[in-house]
Amino acid sequence: MWVIALAAVGRPAAYGEDFVRLGASWAEGGPGRGQYRLVAENTLAQDYHQQLLDMELQQGPYSPALAEPLDALGGYYLQQGLHSQAVAMYSRALHVVRVNDGLYSERQVPLLRGLLSAYREAEDWQTLDARYAYFFRLLGNGKPPFTELRLRAALEFLRWQREALRLGLPGERRRLLAMISLNDEILDALAMDTGAPYRWHRDLAFSQVLNLYLLSQRIDASADKFLVTAPSDYIGATPLSVDLETQRLDSLLRSAPGRGAELLQQLLPLAALQGAREKASIELALADWYFWHNNHGRANAAYAQVVNTLAAAGETALLEQWLGKPVELPDNGVFWQPPPPAGEDAAVVSARYDISAGGRLSNLELDVVSGSEDISVGGFRRRLAATLFRPRWSAGEAQRVSGVSRQYRLLN
Repeated sequence: MWVIALAAVGRPAAYGEDFVRLGASWAEGGPGRGQYRLVAENTLAQDYHQQLLDMELQQGPYSPALAEPLDALGGYYLQQGLHSQAVAMYSRALHVVRVNDGLYSERQVPLLRGLLSAYREAEDWQTLDARYAYFFRLLGNGKPPFTELRLRAALEFLRWQREALRLGLPGERRRLLAMISLNDEILDALAMDTGAPYRWHRDLAFSQVLNLYLLSQRIDASADKFLVTAPSDYIGATPLSVDLETQRLDSLLRSAPGRGAELLQQLLPLAALQGAREKASIELALADWYFWHNNHGRANAAYAQVVNTLAAAGETALLEQWLGKPVELPDNGVFWQPPPPAGEDAAVVSARYDISAGGRLSNLELDVVSGSEDISVGGFRRRLAATLFRPRWSAGEAQRVSGVSRQYRLLN
């Protein structure tokens, strides 16, 4: 009944895709611009080159000691915005490490991270995509035995897949399917590891919940009826493979509301062992998930449980932070792609509105704070009006809030 009702109501706006509250950010957006190891300002490129030349003359062109100055030189060029030179230095350092330590040496990890930063700064998304795939293979390919490093690499690879979808890289449908399948495979493998720390379970479950948010925002349930053909029709039948892909996505989409709730519910017993704050954070994520999928009855029960958990623990400040004012949903950055640093021409709009107990906006008033004179706020008005808000909770129930005043940065 719940899934059927969901289809009739429609989806809320994808908050974070076209606008965001001024100053808001999430880890989901990935490494920001300039997030690399800084090199001392008084160090010049020629100093590094001279150090390299001296080492090569003394120890040869494949000395393992060359990796360090090559890494430093890559960081220098990256800091200067010379992306192709940074790529050349990091690539050579990787080659030196592979020659000396083998193709799967973990000494490659910091060099690969530098290389990823260089491609990101250059906005070379296709090459960055390929390098993330190598990074993932190098660190275990999502297979046990798990270590902190291997698990973090898998999570970063999954996060990149979501970013690639937000960037509009080719193969969206196939990428969605592969990403969700991979996340499930790692979850299943981790469930067999009795010694795995709680945070691994939590981070992987939340990763899949983010995947399901993206799925529900990007894919529409198909109304088509698929024909079952004879086995011989499968040979070389490209249209059929497309149909099978669509069927898989359709099945995932219809089961997504229940699957996301299940993942969070399974975390609750483990979260309770970590303390009231952690338990309440999972309850809040579950409440937001229900609310986003228009299951208000379960959402209200989950929000009430957050109130009970935090109140019983004396966490009144955290309760006020989470439920004391309306919050744009989803509050996890799954639809947000970090923009370049704001300049003087960044479009900022001031908005004033009311939020109902059902999380819906009304009585919207807008003013342009900054940006070019030809800014059109019509599209922003429509998208903000379609945004779902976590309502304010007080005295055990959701409350209407009038006169909410916020500033938003327009991203598109």
